[in-house]
Amino acid sequence: MSHHIVAVQDLHYTYADGTPAVQGISFRIEHGESVAIVGANGAGKSTLLRHLNGYLTPQHGTVQIGDFALSKELLPQVRRTVGMLFQDPDDQLFMPTVRDDVAFGPLNLGLPPDEVEDRVTAALQRVGAEHLADRPPYRLSSGEKRTVAIATILSMQPQILVMDEPSSGLDPAARRRLIELLASFHHTRIIATHDLDLVLDLCTRTIVIHQGKVMADRPTLEIFDDADLLRRSHLEAPLRLQSCPICTKRLPPHRDPEAHHHDDLVEPHSHA
Repeated sequence: MSHHIVAVQDLHYTYADGTPAVQGISFRIEHGESVAIVGANGAGKSTLLRHLNGYLTPQHGTVQIGDFALSKELLPQVRRTVGMLFQDPDDQLFMPTVRDDVAFGPLNLGLPPDEVEDRVTAALQRVGAEHLADRPPYRLSSGEKRTVAIATILSMQPQILVMDEPSSGLDPAARRRLIELLASFHHTRIIATHDLDLVLDLCTRTIVIHQGKVMADRPTLEIFDDADLLRRSHLEAPLRLQSCPICTKRLPPHRDPEAHHHDDLVEPHSHA
């Protein structure tokens, strides 16, 4: 595929129980963009992402990856291009060892053993999980499972990363490594997440989804500056952009913050 774009046009999907999950979503993401998909629980984010790698088929509308509309015939080619991280890493880890899981994708591409081994080693090194290579996945912590699931994607060397809640379950150090890793990935990144501070670090564009529809598609800082949009979408601004309640309480009420006097800032001395 010559152009690794992702284009969704008038996408609809309703589950078997009659629940409408996606209702007419459209957008276009160009090669190299880093785009966040945000919304409250049940907004339709995961359902949308599962269409981008062919795990769900549109009931109405189209999904285009590269130059072609996604179809069953193109699924193998699409899945080489699009690396998908599921919300639950247990959906991706099923082999006896971590090394086997990370090697599974490259082996299915028919790559020679030496190249598979090189890819496995490089992927585990990039996520800081070399020490887990011989561990069975079921004995990993939730954060370790997520880290290994990311390695299984990187070993495929995709041109497009699609990630559903990639920072969920990670401790602060692992979360920071994830942000650094994703920042170094120069192809297309599509990240659905509740971690809006991660969005602030990584995504220049944000698509807000509410009740299966696109509420807004704008530069990230514009989205987070729109308090009414966030309220209507049941979202809050990232913590870094919220005012500090402790600092706010330090200001005396009904006073001009530019007009502090010395006795506002220094406790009076006690007298003997």
